[in-house]
This record gives sequence, C-alpha cells and structure tokens, in this order.
Amino acid sequence: MSQSRVVLKPGKEKSLQRRHPWVFSGAIQSAPKFINGDLLPIYDSIGTFLAQGFFHNTGSIAGRILSFDRTPAQAVILDKIEKALAFRKKCFDPKITNAYRLINAEGDGLSGLIVDIYDQVAVIQISTWGMERFKPYIIECLVKLLKPLSIYEKSTSSSRVQEGLELQSGVVYGENIPEVRILENGIPFYVPVAEGQKTGFFLDQRSMREWVGAHAQDKRVLNCFSYTGGFSLYAIQGGAAHVDSVDVSPVAAAYSAKNGHPIVQADVFDFIKTSPLNYDLIILDPPAFAKKRADVIQACQGYKEMNRTVLGKMPPSSILVTASCSYFIDGALFQNLLFQAACEAKRNVRIIGRHIQAPDHPISMDHPEGDYLKSLILYVE
Repeated sequence: MSQSRVVLKPGKEKSLQRRHPWVFSGAIQSAPKFINGDLLPIYDSIGTFLAQGFFHNTGSIAGRILSFDRTPAQAVILDKIEKALAFRKKCFDPKITNAYRLINAEGDGLSGLIVDIYDQVAVIQISTWGMERFKPYIIECLVKLLKPLSIYEKSTSSSRVQEGLELQSGVVYGENIPEVRILENGIPFYVPVAEGQKTGFFLDQRSMREWVGAHAQDKRVLNCFSYTGGFSLYAIQGGAAHVDSVDVSPVAAAYSAKNGHPIVQADVFDFIKTSPLNYDLIILDPPAFAKKRADVIQACQGYKEMNRTVLGKMPPSSILVTASCSYFIDGALFQNLLFQAACEAKRNVRIIGRHIQAPDHPISMDHPEGDYLKSLILYVE
C-alpha cells in the first residue's frame, strides 16, 4: 500500500462523506512526511479513497479539501475559477456594478483564496499554504479569464500569520493602480486598493447597503464606522434628509470626501457617548472585535456596550442596523448580546429584518463556518 496518503481514523471519514472541506489533525491515523501545502490523497481506515487536499504540519486544521476526486490540481483550480466567473456574470449588470467578489474561499471550493474584482483591477488574498503554492498558476488563470490591467496581492490577514506564511502586499501582475473608481448599483466609489481595509472595499455588505438606500427616504441617518462612505452614499441616493458619518481612520476620511461625502473623523465610541444620537436610522458596522477565539469575552462586552449606548439614546420609532463580522461570534450569540443590550437600555426593541447575503459571497452548505457576517435590523420603540 502506498504511504503517500493520509489515512483517517475509523469513523472520521463521515465529515468528508458529508463533503466538509476540512480535515482536523485529531482525525488523522497516519500521514507521510510532507512539506506545508503538499497535495495528498485521503483514505478512510479500510482503504477507500475519499478526497485530495492540501496539508499543513501545525494547527488544528491539518487538511483543506481541493476535490473529492483525483482530477489534477491545476484542472480543478481552473474549473472552479471558471464556474465562479460564470455565476458572477449572472448576478450583476456590468453597466451599473463592476465590483464583486469572484472567489469566496470555501464558498467557491478554494480554501484560503479570496479574489475581489474592482473594474479592471483584481485583488487577491491568500491565507493557506495550498493556495500559496499555486499562486503563480492562480494569477495565470485570472490573467487568462479576466485580462485585468492589474492584479494586486493583499495577503495581510491574521489567518495567514497563523498559517506560518509571511505577509505579502503589492502588484503581482500588470500596472501599479493604487486606487480605482468603481460602480455599485450605479453609485460611484473610489476604492483605495493599496491603503484601504481588507481588499479596499466591503463588498460583503452590498445587499445591506441596498436595504438602507431603500429605507432612507426623509430620514436623519448616522453611519458609524463609515469607512469610505458605503452606507452613507446609499442613504443620500435614497433621499435621506441628513447623513452624518463617523470613522477614526484618516484614509477613510480622505476617500469618503473623495466620494463626495465628508465625514466626522473621530472615535466612534467617544462619539456615541457624547452625542445625543437624534437620528431616525443608525448603522453600526464595526470591524471584527474578535479576531481569535481568545478575544470572544472582551468582544462580547464591546458589542453589548456599544449597542446598549446607542439603543439608550435613539428616539422612539427609530431603526438600528447593527452588524458583526467576527467569525467567533455566531448569529445566536450576537442576537443574545443585543437582547441584553436592549434590556439594559430599558428599550422595547423588535427584530424586523436580518442580514441579506450578497450572491457573490456564497456560503457552501457543506461549510457553515463560512457564515461569518451577520446583521440585524431593529425597530426601537
């Protein structure tokens, strides 16, 4: 029997039979010596082939599935990128929206790979050894399929550090284009590719921005953690009576102004504590408070305190759109924190809506862990 295979312990094959894309270290009975990022076949304890995946020597997630058959890796990667692109073309009219997520990691079957498209610029994020080993080929595929002017790598996530990879940032193909003007539902935005957060723009909140735009008519709106003004510009487009935006970042302030909406450059926590918050619609869309499991307790306190302060000051018959992108805070916990915040604020609060998932950010039903972003729309009496 070949030793160049990973063999699982009896009973541990069930998760792969359900097509979950991860192999945990505790599930492995035996494995050959390998270099981080090696692609290895996976078998159950009686010798039945299950899948092939990229393996890593440390950490609880030892393997990440590439495919559940023996198709060569390059063919699998190209096929998945082609299918992802074909799906996105069905989702958007390029005349009004030319920025979207092309590859959403496990949501598109490529664990550790994010590809965001901003008009003729592609931004990639790689966070696993398997994708790192195939980076030149991934770039080749993107050039072939998209013919971009530029591909910018922004592999600077904490998960990349945990994987043992060096941080990488810079142009990997074509021209140096540090910022790009995009359209989202006909609204123009300047995106800071090089200086901005994540890949430059929070594409994952597109559908929630649409909701805000559709409900902003004649309302006084406050957008907290406003970044470059995404929710704000939708509210203005939707006929808001007044829009205030707050963010501490000088990059956010500069680009929001460039997008036509100057912001209050201040710490959001200080702002909500010292301002009366006489608004009809408030958006709380902060960065992740819990970037690792050890942060959860402190993050819960932060989410509850922030929402309690805002709920306590909002006028009757107002609406709060509040979100969390912390992977370690699931939807049930987040809702419970908001329940506690409402109780402590002594306000009667009702849920009138939940997060709307943008179609270019698919979540595989085989990988529910990919459902990191959650939002609640609350009516405050």
